Amino acid sequence: MTRECSELQKTALPSDPGFTWELLCLTILALGFVGSLLGLMIMVANGKAVGLPLLLIAFSLDLALLKLAPILSNKYRSRQRLASLQVEELIRNDKRPPVLYLRSFREDNMNARAIVLQSIEQEMKSVLFDIGPFVAFAEPDSHPSAAGAFRLKADRETWHGAVCEAMSKARLVIMRVSDSPGFLWEAREAIRRVRPEQLVFLITGDKKGAEYVRFRQNMAESLPCQLPEYKKFKKKGGIVYFEPDWTPRLRMFKIMWFRQTFWNLFAATFKLALKPVYEQLEVKWTRPPMRLIQAIYLLALVILVCAVVYYLYKLCNHPQCFLRNSSLL
Repeated sequence: MTRECSELQKTALPSDPGFTWELLCLTILALGFVGSLLGLMIMVANGKAVGLPLLLIAFSLDLALLKLAPILSNKYRSRQRLASLQVEELIRNDKRPPVLYLRSFREDNMNARAIVLQSIEQEMKSVLFDIGPFVAFAEPDSHPSAAGAFRLKADRETWHGAVCEAMSKARLVIMRVSDSPGFLWEAREAIRRVRPEQLVFLITGDKKGAEYVRFRQNMAESLPCQLPEYKKFKKKGGIVYFEPDWTPRLRMFKIMWFRQTFWNLFAATFKLALKPVYEQLEVKWTRPPMRLIQAIYLLALVILVCAVVYYLYKLCNHPQCFLRNSSLL
């Protein structure tokens, strides 16, 4: 790998603002509201009078959270949109072969939907940038999405040729499994044009898995191997990658509680699943870092659950405390 490409790998994605002051404010408001709520519950459970100051604090934090959360979220999204304008220049300067993302266009509404403050494509891009610039084709005659993979353009007449050319240049091809005719054609072309270790099928964890079952049946004659059965994916989903002799390998997604955040749920899970793919491509893989803020959130959640259990225990065993306290509120 050239020195230029190595420097690009160290560059942070411009579409990933990270933990900004907007998220910090949301965290403080949320933890403050949870703390005041816990105080109210403990006082009521022990039959103590709830003071007016505590009620006002809890109400104020609740109101502030409801009013400011949309504003702060929109400001964070504005940061993402502003930063995403730099992606085209970054990709233009990145000389590495790209990571090509192929999917059925009908899946865009699901794959690009917001999960709190990030989209699935944004999280995939933050991981796959280690390997190369993350690109996908825009649907012809449609407005490209603002965030996620950088959109390549091709009209309907030149579509097949453009996709085949992009496959030939890609360092890695990731295909979100679908059973649409267009996607099945792309999958068969990928098998013909891409080396086995450069092809990954992404399987979502929907409940029935009928789409994957149909895809597996349709690809039975095109692949020199048999894809894993859907039941092995359970509800979490996973990836199928291939060894150089087309031996399929299954990697199910695993939740990494302390290496992800509630606004970035998929990146750490996705990167862990891709570890053997990194190794086959001779790209350095690093474990997703621990997230202190996630540990704080989880601790607050555990404390809240314990407080609710304690509250219900008191309610069931000492109802007189609640009857007496109701006259004090």
